[in-house]
Amino acid sequence: MSEHGRRMRPVGHQRGALQTGFEAAGRLMGSLTRTTGHRRRAPEPERPRPDGVVEVVVDEGETVADIAARHGASTAGVLALNGLGWRTQVHTGAVLLVKPGTRPAPAGPADDLHRHRVADGETVSAIADRHGVATAAVLLANGMSRGSVVRSGQQLVIPVANTRRTGSGAVRLSGEMRENARLVVAAGRSLGIPDDGLVIALAAAMEESSLVGAGLAPDAVGVFQQRPVDGWGSDGALLDPYRAALAFFGDPRAGVARPAVGLLDVDGWPFMSVGEAAAAVLRTAAPAAYAKWERPAREWLRELDREAGR
Repeated sequence: MSEHGRRMRPVGHQRGALQTGFEAAGRLMGSLTRTTGHRRRAPEPERPRPDGVVEVVVDEGETVADIAARHGASTAGVLALNGLGWRTQVHTGAVLLVKPGTRPAPAGPADDLHRHRVADGETVSAIADRHGVATAAVLLANGMSRGSVVRSGQQLVIPVANTRRTGSGAVRLSGEMRENARLVVAAGRSLGIPDDGLVIALAAAMEESSLVGAGLAPDAVGVFQQRPVDGWGSDGALLDPYRAALAFFGDPRAGVARPAVGLLDVDGWPFMSVGEAAAAVLRTAAPAAYAKWERPAREWLRELDREAGR
């Protein structure tokens, strides 16, 4: 072998050793990545500000509703404070501004939720009726939309914390739901809406958003799930339950424009059933979905009127 060949052999050997070293280092880094990649990041501390607002870092898997509930604030208030809409998704590590309120923190998951196994032929609406909750609430709790189909044997989460049945079978409001219902009634009273009209509004809001304003459709907003593109007003206005209710009733000051039509502009609404009137305002073909809330809505109205001293 030539002298040149003998000189090249050590160089090739060194290259092979270096390559082997790099591969080993790569395997070590991959192992470290796999070991630490799924470790849950510890929540960062909240940073208070002089105006009483705190900066909250979104933890893994958290939603705006989760953060609002933990701080005793309303979901709508947190969205408005951060310039977000109901369809906005927040990501892990994002910073949200939250003004803590006085609402009590929610109970643990075991108290808030239970599960329902879907039987042959059952629909989400039928399951919601059986458990006395809004169809919208069940869809939201399971990350579904109104077009979603459930399968036999599938387990659905049923959110029962917001509505609790008393011994008489009446559905009671709590937390954010009660406050939003109060604002809907206050808006109607300011316009002189009769009790039947207020019941229609409460039933509509309960069915559309479980009276918490949580959105199901990507372009629908607020407690009545009204679409700005249909003439109901701006996203910002509809996030306010009071202003959304003014629009639902058809107050000209709410800026309602065609094709949207408020309750007062529906011909013959006082002679319609609760379901028919709500469906006429929100332009749906499911009056029965609203009708099931008539009896609870009348009870809510009586309770709110008693609280207001009426």
